[in-house]
Amino acid sequence: MDSKEINHLLELARIELSSQEKEKITSDLEKILDYVKQLQELDTTGVEPMTGGTLLQNVCREDEIHKQKENDQLKNSVLDTEEGYFKVPPIFE
Repeated sequence: MDSKEINHLLELARIELSSQEKEKITSDLEKILDYVKQLQELDTTGVEPMTGGTLLQNVCREDEIHKQKENDQLKNSVLDTEEGYFKVPPIFE
């Protein structure tokens, strides 16, 4: 990575660095790119891709329709209003 490329990246990121900081970041970026090259050489045939680095699954509750009785009629609670706004039940318990 040469100084022209570094200056271009710094301009895109709108970052101003001293010449000493530019030397340091150039060295760091070269190390990172060398490591990425090593990773690209790995044979990943048969390795299943991951979607996020974790095996956690969504723990949100399923949406449920709740109806309430009002004057012997069933009414969807979303249709309630308060001060001109829709009144909805809380989504977090």
